[in-house]
Amino acid sequence: MNQLEELIVGESKERPYTDEELAKQLHIRREAVIEERKRLGIPDSRLRLRRVLIQEIRKMLEQEDLSDRMLTSRLQEKGYQVSRYLVSELKTEYKCNRVRGQFYNNQGPKPTQAVESIQSKETTKPDKVDEDFAAMIGYDGGLRAQVRQAKAAIAYPPHGLHTLIIGPSGTGKTMLAEHMYQFAKHRGILREDAPFIAFNCADYADNPQLLNSQLFGYVKGAFSGAAENHDGLVEKADGGILFLDEVHRLSSEGQEMLFYLLDKGAYRRLGDVAVHKVNVRLIAATTSTPESSLLLTFRRRIPIVISMPALSERPISERFDIICHFFRKEQQKIHHRMVVEKAAVRILLQYGCSGNIGQLQSDIQVACANAFLDYMSRGDDTVYIREELLDNLLAASDTRKRLEGDQPYCRKLVFGDDFEDLQDDGTDVDSIYSHLNRIHKASGVPESERMDMLRRQLTAHFLRIEQDQARDAKDDAAQQQSKEAVQQVLAAMEHMLNPVTDALVENLTAMVKEAMTMVDYGLPMEQKLMFDPAEQYPAEFQAALKFAELFFEQNHCIFPERALAALTLCFYAFSACKRRKRVRIILMTHGDVGKSIADAVNHIYDNDNLLAVSMGWDESSERVMEQIISLVQKVDEGYGCLLLVDMGSLASFAPEIALRTGVPVRCVARVDTLMALDAVYRADGKDGQNLDALADALEVGRLHAGFSGTEKYQGKPSAILTVCITGEGYAQRIKSYLRTTVAASKNVHLEDVGLLNRDAMLQKVEELRSNFDIVAAVGTINPELPGIPFLSMEYLFSGYGTMALTNLLENHHQDTKRLTDIIEPQLVLCDATFANKNEVIDHMCTILVARGYVKPEFLLSVYKRENLGTTCLEERIAVPHGESSYVVKPSICVAKLHKPMEWADGCVADFVFLFALTENCSEYVQIFYDKIRSRECLENLRKSESPAEIFKNLV
Repeated sequence: MNQLEELIVGESKERPYTDEELAKQLHIRREAVIEERKRLGIPDSRLRLRRVLIQEIRKMLEQEDLSDRMLTSRLQEKGYQVSRYLVSELKTEYKCNRVRGQFYNNQGPKPTQAVESIQSKETTKPDKVDEDFAAMIGYDGGLRAQVRQAKAAIAYPPHGLHTLIIGPSGTGKTMLAEHMYQFAKHRGILREDAPFIAFNCADYADNPQLLNSQLFGYVKGAFSGAAENHDGLVEKADGGILFLDEVHRLSSEGQEMLFYLLDKGAYRRLGDVAVHKVNVRLIAATTSTPESSLLLTFRRRIPIVISMPALSERPISERFDIICHFFRKEQQKIHHRMVVEKAAVRILLQYGCSGNIGQLQSDIQVACANAFLDYMSRGDDTVYIREELLDNLLAASDTRKRLEGDQPYCRKLVFGDDFEDLQDDGTDVDSIYSHLNRIHKASGVPESERMDMLRRQLTAHFLRIEQDQARDAKDDAAQQQSKEAVQQVLAAMEHMLNPVTDALVENLTAMVKEAMTMVDYGLPMEQKLMFDPAEQYPAEFQAALKFAELFFEQNHCIFPERALAALTLCFYAFSACKRRKRVRIILMTHGDVGKSIADAVNHIYDNDNLLAVSMGWDESSERVMEQIISLVQKVDEGYGCLLLVDMGSLASFAPEIALRTGVPVRCVARVDTLMALDAVYRADGKDGQNLDALADALEVGRLHAGFSGTEKYQGKPSAILTVCITGEGYAQRIKSYLRTTVAASKNVHLEDVGLLNRDAMLQKVEELRSNFDIVAAVGTINPELPGIPFLSMEYLFSGYGTMALTNLLENHHQDTKRLTDIIEPQLVLCDATFANKNEVIDHMCTILVARGYVKPEFLLSVYKRENLGTTCLEERIAVPHGESSYVVKPSICVAKLHKPMEWADGCVADFVFLFALTENCSEYVQIFYDKIRSRECLENLRKSESPAEIFKNLV
């Protein structure tokens, strides 16, 4: 037995030696301790402590059931330095030691295990008694008590017990109710065709009468619009289960009616005196506290109350299974191999998911959708869920779940192979290198955007590493010590660097700790990145070598080759080395709007190139001129200054400023945020334009969404030209890219054009103009077409080009909207005769339903809106309308009445426009209003003698 083994054998089990403590006692470097410990197969101090703790916890819990607080106190009395969180995790692991088919012994997960099969989890069959609830993750663990209550409620003779399920939104209340229904059918408690009727009381909460009519039905004449008898949901649920979600949104009257149903098994329809008998089992759900929102009489009729735990209260093993389940579902939708990075899994396990399982599913779907877009533009065979797709979740969450020690659930997930697996990489360090490789493989990304991507990736990665490592005061001290060491080295490199930023210090500090982690885990040092940092970034690579050399001299720390590459990118991304000169940009506006634009642009690009100058509305031009002259002389780097101004006298400053300062100055007027983004983007790129080229590009509008004026459009459909040399191949790929990344291009005509034969190209464009308005040209080479803005693919890949193109398309779409989009001749009635207002609404809604424009529920929503107040305008025009959620296709049904009709108190209508519009149809409302404000248009409408005349006068 060597000295290391002797020390570890003799260590205190309550406080095992750390690698640093062992190194001090043996008078050797910490790296040597780690290497020897791994050679001997000895786990680190945290895992050694964890094994002992699990044994202690098992002994204590076998004697008595202790709370987390009491268990922590008992362990601390024995000398263990543990947190209640760690104790809670180990207690949960002891009680629920199975993770869906994979068992661990009481000493925790086997440290050598790197892969486990998800298929084995899916094929493991539950006991027969549990099969109806087995699809619920945690049915035999964290939800065992809830499942037991659910079974008891269903099976209790003779007809089961009514049940209330409580818990936060997204915890699975609806799923539990559905499994209770399946359980009842499979056990013969309900017949096989028994109904399961689900209804969300929140849908009609602001109209209690309408809500009650939905539940219990109504008879003809019960209220305005009740033209015939209507069965309610209670009747439809007879012989089965009625599930009422958000039951606390029922009014007191509704709860009393429901109480009568539960007490007597009977109910009355609205407006009816007859009593109807039913056999209904009620399952209700609420996110509210029952005592504060439900009547006592109602609560007394619900003997079973099931409380669903929040996701944060579920064991970490179940959260991991839920994550796997949702990713597996998404992979089956897209039919491509899917890889979820270990760092991404860690974020999903940690972030404060306030919306619980529902939000978790939604967040995973969003990440998969973004990853799929990335996959389509990349063109390989795998969809990667990378950590940057989920970084915003940690930033937006108020709380996060701490993962202490080595977690068996933080591992890479792979779906879609012949077998699916969970890969335990042992450490997070590989993830950042995969990001850097991917960035450098993206050949279409310009240098300035690539720097921005690197900056975000490195900052996010090292910030997370820093947060994971800063767990107690000792770690904070180590962090500060590392930071001071980095600052000392950078001070010695002052001659090589620009003024050192805090961002550079923080990222290099995290890099030092990252390098130590690589050594700790014994990662091969000969592995290389897929690009050569010495060739691509020679100045930054020399800085990295110098940093590594000085750091070794002062701290005896050797950086592996991969760490040297990441050091190089740190120096590059955070502009540590001497920066090249650039065109300076000054934003001049009246008022404070310029400062807001500059703050936003500089934040996006993380630089200082956009300087804002505000001019008061009453401030003299001479004073502003002197201020700008002083600023130009101060900031010019030898490449001139570009003035971006909003309007007025500011636009005429450039010649005089250039004359008085000797600095080249150009000016571009009518600035907006997108123009400012474009200007800084082009000026800061490594291939940045000179002053004249930059100003010319902005003036002709090739790079910003403000290019298009409405006067050049003729109301025709939109078209985009996709351009390459031949008009084939790459142009086709551009088409595919636009369809998948620019949502506004979905209904736009895309036309390929080639540059080899310019005459043929011009002829093709002219032919296209006869049927379309050409909004833009997109491609690899500018076709130089007058009046058509060009966006390069390089610019489009940056993201801001996508914004510009979307803006162009939306502006054109706004200019070409017509009432013909939503009014058809078949929806127009002339000289229609009706007895009353209700007949008008019923008939017009029937037309819309029959033609598939709205759902049947639209009718009730119209009556609901009518009850809130008049919908009649002064021009004797009625405009009834319903809920947009029931609209399938936006439309307006029009009726010219045979004679004027009283629509509401004091309001008479002779024209009715029934609006069935979605949330995105506000512009059609404005177009309609502009029409009816015209006296001539109204007179022509009232003189119309046929549907065709009405339609013609409207459109």
